[in-house]
Amino acid sequence: MAYEALYTRGRPKTLSQLIGQEHISNALARAISGGRTSHAYLLVGTRGTGKTSTARLLSKAMNCDRVHEAQKSGRPLDKKEIPCNKCDSCKNFDSSPDNVEFDAASNRSVEDVTRLLSTAYLAPLRARVKTFIIDEVHMLSFEAVNSILKLIEEPPPNVAFFLATTEINKVPMTIRSRCQVLNFRLIPQQTIAPYLLTLARRLNVTLHEDAAKKIARLAEGSMRDALTYLDQCYAMADKEITLADVNETLGLISDENLDEIISAVKAKDRAAVSRAVTGAFRSGLAANSIAESLITRLRDIEFEMLSRDEKNFAELDKIIDALRKSTGEMYGSGIPDIILEMTLMKLAAPVQNFIAPPIAQNVSANTNLDVGQKIFYDVINYSGEKTMSLKSLADKAVVTNFADDTLTLCFKSDAVAAVFKDTHQNNFEQLAAQVAGREIKISVVIDKNLPPPFLNNMPEPERSNLVNAMKTFQATDAAKIK
Repeated sequence: MAYEALYTRGRPKTLSQLIGQEHISNALARAISGGRTSHAYLLVGTRGTGKTSTARLLSKAMNCDRVHEAQKSGRPLDKKEIPCNKCDSCKNFDSSPDNVEFDAASNRSVEDVTRLLSTAYLAPLRARVKTFIIDEVHMLSFEAVNSILKLIEEPPPNVAFFLATTEINKVPMTIRSRCQVLNFRLIPQQTIAPYLLTLARRLNVTLHEDAAKKIARLAEGSMRDALTYLDQCYAMADKEITLADVNETLGLISDENLDEIISAVKAKDRAAVSRAVTGAFRSGLAANSIAESLITRLRDIEFEMLSRDEKNFAELDKIIDALRKSTGEMYGSGIPDIILEMTLMKLAAPVQNFIAPPIAQNVSANTNLDVGQKIFYDVINYSGEKTMSLKSLADKAVVTNFADDTLTLCFKSDAVAAVFKDTHQNNFEQLAAQVAGREIKISVVIDKNLPPPFLNNMPEPERSNLVNAMKTFQATDAAKIK
């Protein structure tokens, strides 16, 4: 007998086995137990979340002998016995001519649908209810949709329709309004991983917990994808599936390699970054896959830090933001490897390369001011996108002095200066200490006659040249004349 894939073996046999969709299984169990099933259902959700499996369970339950006996006697039904899978109707369900499954993706014309539904007006041959399961209904042509609209609006007796789709926005409202809509959710990783461990035990295979979590994450909410990944690892493994087996079989980068890259970046060691990235490329992985894996690993590290009540995420957030931007640049680029390498190299640039040199005691006032302005603009650039409010406030400040590691910022408005002192000064001083490599204090002063920041924040001799040009041309806007 041919090998049966896990995603077919793992299909639910009753409503109680419908994993991750309890809101649907509970509602359907109550409807079936009370004999209140509809003639048309629209099952909506992403791939692998159980739409077709649920349609088959409903179809089988509508014809189940024991379900009908319980409905007649008024006995409430449990999800474990819907359907029973023991009566003749359940056993012959797959071969029954009264159960029709139709793939609208490959049979989307009006002729295909008309031929399929031509038997809808005929009485069922064996079953109580003739059922039509139409998968990917949004792929039907406009004419084909109209051909089934009348049937759903005024259905023949003993006929039920189950329409499954992954894109409800493409299903006409005329169809949606005539169906009961069942919305299938993405299945959480915390639900998929335990199910994989249980299934592995049935297969007499030892599945490591970290390997199950890795597969669950890769599935992205799809149980079918998770079972396919597990099936692939099961075929390659020998009675045991470890995290290393999952990485090797599915062509993934290991957490050790990712941690090596992250550690090298945090250590500002470009040589180590080069070695680690080269090792990742040797595994045959694409640059965007490595970048996405790094982002996921950094996210896991931050959650681990949260569990330890650590809150210093500034450096990790900076790495994530840079990698996120680089992934956008990689798509459509002919040099994705170089983009990733340069992104990591910039992140690993030693801080001292961007630190202003120590100020000598005999430097001039202009040199001191230039050094202070460099620190000021380094802070603005280092603050990045996450502190736009700080950047907008600092744009209204003018560096008027820098002496004894104290940076004097002058504001023209009392209100802006007050907001800066109350809300942003501490953060600004912390960032200044990081870019300067030593403690920097901020002194805030107010000058109602403050010239434009654009002019005052310029280094010499550009400042003097621009002032002379403004006098010559009798200009008042320094930015325009520059």
